[in-house]
Amino acid sequence: MSLMRRLRHSLVGAIYAGYYRARDLNYTYGRPTQKTVGEVQFRSYELYNLHGRDELLLGLLERIENQDTVYDIGANVGVYTCAAASIGAEVVALEPNAEAREKLQQNIDTNGFDTTVLPVAVVDEDGTETFYLSSYPEISSLHRSNAKISGGSVIEQTNVETRTIDSIVGHHPQPDHIKIDVEGAGDDVLRGATDTLKTAMPTVYFEPHGDCRETRDFLHELGYAVEDLGEGLICTPR
Repeated sequence: MSLMRRLRHSLVGAIYAGYYRARDLNYTYGRPTQKTVGEVQFRSYELYNLHGRDELLLGLLERIENQDTVYDIGANVGVYTCAAASIGAEVVALEPNAEAREKLQQNIDTNGFDTTVLPVAVVDEDGTETFYLSSYPEISSLHRSNAKISGGSVIEQTNVETRTIDSIVGHHPQPDHIKIDVEGAGDDVLRGATDTLKTAMPTVYFEPHGDCRETRDFLHELGYAVEDLGEGLICTPR
């Protein structure tokens, strides 16, 4: 790696590290502030309103009807969860990262939402898998390579419970909407949701991490129309 590339990686790493330290301090000692997505408002301990113009999230909020059920796969700290819950959706939030899940619960609690949080990674088979915790928490992943993108590094690995959407549906309401942002494991999530996609036919909001041709083909075969927003796919049953 050239000197200039090393310097750029070091600078990016320092910026990310500083942001996450400040964010963690706010979760510990600070207070929640109002966040706005479109016309939807909720409170969060996040430092910035980073998702205020998130087209995938806006697409979800536009389509939710009162008391719809939303599965937030890869909920992280709960931006999608809180936004959906604030307009009356019943949310099942799934997040395998214990540190992120603690922040997720803080954000749920500060809004007074009655939200189900499951400490699992969603893939195509029930069991356990290795989860790689990144120095940039938001890109922690079941895939080591994904936890190292943009100059991140793997700081810890742990075993996590894995579930399929099809098995989760046996214990929770069927989803009307499924948001998927799982740092490279999205196609595994869809394969584990085949029966649910065929029967419940939820709308899928998919954030791709790399080539999404396989994703498109899979959903087309199940009778879905796929709209590419650039930063994500909205997939609706035809």
